[in-house]
Amino acid sequence: MFTNFDARLFNDPEFKEDAVREVIIAPILSRLGYHPIGKNRVIRSKNLVQPFIYIGTRKHPVTIIPDYTLLEENQPILILDAKSPIESVTSRANIQQAYSYAIHPEIRCKHFGLCNGRQLAVFSVDAVEPLLNLKFEEFEPRWSDIEKHMGPKFLLQPELRRIKPDFGFRISQMGLSNDTELIMLATRLGMFARVTDTLYSATVNCSFGEEDHCVSYDFAPELLTPMLAGLPKELVEAFQRAISRAPFQACADLVIEVDLRVHLGDPIKVEHETFIPLVVDEVLASRFNTTPVKNEPTDIPPYIFRLSNAFKIITSSGETDG
Repeated sequence: MFTNFDARLFNDPEFKEDAVREVIIAPILSRLGYHPIGKNRVIRSKNLVQPFIYIGTRKHPVTIIPDYTLLEENQPILILDAKSPIESVTSRANIQQAYSYAIHPEIRCKHFGLCNGRQLAVFSVDAVEPLLNLKFEEFEPRWSDIEKHMGPKFLLQPELRRIKPDFGFRISQMGLSNDTELIMLATRLGMFARVTDTLYSATVNCSFGEEDHCVSYDFAPELLTPMLAGLPKELVEAFQRAISRAPFQACADLVIEVDLRVHLGDPIKVEHETFIPLVVDEVLASRFNTTPVKNEPTDIPPYIFRLSNAFKIITSSGETDG
């Protein structure tokens, strides 16, 4: 997107706000899918009929006209104000002015942003700290974060930002076909579910391309036993009991580590995304691995069986819960 741009231009006194608009912001908005016409529109320098808002009984002037108002089906969803590279996108004054415009009765959008080329910051009108604050050098490698904070569907439904991209879908986009055999080594599994009498599924997060993804493993019921084979007998029995009754879910808490032979399944379209499960063909090995890992699951509902609550580890320094 900025292949031929030299960031040293930000230090050139002739590289001003108009250059930021044309060289930096315009390509970002175009890549996000905003255009002058269509469902996702961008309006330049939208004037207010009444350029003030009331705070109590006092009029508070709105002294800026942001460069861009982004709309989804004529509904404002983000205002974006361009600044010159020497201006701050996190200064109190600049934030207050953009905020005042965003909450104006003629606009009423939940998000606003500021960009000076060097930096892009996106805010919610309901929070003090920026939701996104990136330096220019991060625009390309963290493009998915820009999409999650400026893309239409994420602005309309911010809760979607918590949904991680699907690993199967991503690798299918790289050209892998359904008959491609994949060997997944040292995979530590999280949540298990009995989807139907003939289908089980296990999910886990993984890092791919410096970004967290969600992986879904679909497998036949007869493969559950070899998946649990690395556990002590008592834990196998407890886990099997939990997944065999409502709500037909059990959390392995990443202590079940397996090596799997898999292939890509068929795409499954849900409300907000398409995901592609990895279909397990063979369990090559199973291990009981209690080594702590980063980002262990913390959002498991209390009614879900958790394997970590079913064992304890005895160490030389005392007893530690698993």
